[in-house]
Amino acid sequence: MKRWLKNLLGGDSEESKPAPVAVAAPAPARTRAPDAAHAAMVDLLFYRWLAGITQNSGPSSDEKVVLVELAYVTQLPLAEIALAPSRPAVFTPLLRSMRDSSVSGADLARQLSQDKALIAEVLREANRPCHHPHYHANDPVTTVERATMLLGVNGLRMLVGRASLLPVIMSMHPGPFSQLSTPLLWRQCEKCALAASVLAPSVRANPVEAYFAGLLHNMGLIVAFRVLDQANTEASLPQSEDFVAALHAQARALSVRIAEAWGFPDTVTSAIREAGRLDGTPLSQAVALADMLSRLRMLVDSAHFEEDDPFVLEGLDAAGLACFEELHSDDE
Repeated sequence: MKRWLKNLLGGDSEESKPAPVAVAAPAPARTRAPDAAHAAMVDLLFYRWLAGITQNSGPSSDEKVVLVELAYVTQLPLAEIALAPSRPAVFTPLLRSMRDSSVSGADLARQLSQDKALIAEVLREANRPCHHPHYHANDPVTTVERATMLLGVNGLRMLVGRASLLPVIMSMHPGPFSQLSTPLLWRQCEKCALAASVLAPSVRANPVEAYFAGLLHNMGLIVAFRVLDQANTEASLPQSEDFVAALHAQARALSVRIAEAWGFPDTVTSAIREAGRLDGTPLSQAVALADMLSRLRMLVDSAHFEEDDPFVLEGLDAAGLACFEELHSDDE
């Protein structure tokens, strides 16, 4: 994992250029969306795990109520969706730096210098051994400028995006169901973002855009669980296969709305919108694969499956398996 993070966060200002692809070399990762039936089953099992559902049951009377409410929410202007997260203020300079290739890491660091908590997170990350192999207790990284040199522009952008969004998500006053699901969903968002950025070069995509498409891919699902809190009147959440499929479709639409309202590039919003579609963009297919890998990783780590279960390994090539294995240790 240390090697992976070092490669991931050590990018330079060339991140806007397509990754070089060797002539006649096979793609290092699968560039198509996961099998739809398999991905739908992963979604179903992941949802039931998030919801704490241990026994299967048929459709409930709440299902239509929840879906109608969620459909209504997705049609509102984002400013009127009280259950949606607010855009972190730091996203303004962050997005500007993504659009302007002339913005350096030092420029971005100066723009962020007023946020003490964010600067502390940048310094903490820079002092990790994977970025600072010659680290010594008497020689810590103490300046943003030096941290930027170690992390690179790509690494700084991704770190700032994740670190600034986390407190927004965790301060959303959850209800009984979202209180349990939100921390788990956020963890899955982080894993999905990392996996998407690693898969991006194989489809000649910008790794920073892939990272944010993965990070925002399930923002709508976080909101959907808050809608479930308000609409549900039973002791457990709806859980039928049709309901879960419809819920994910509505949640993805809401994720797209959030990404658009926050000002992310079309490449990011279209990757979220088309994730899982056979005719989607290469980046959207990479995001769909990253989403499935991250969900499976959490199901395995929570002991719902063995590492080598055929269901877990279905359809994965060597690169997909390597990415899946890396997600196991992304806290290290």
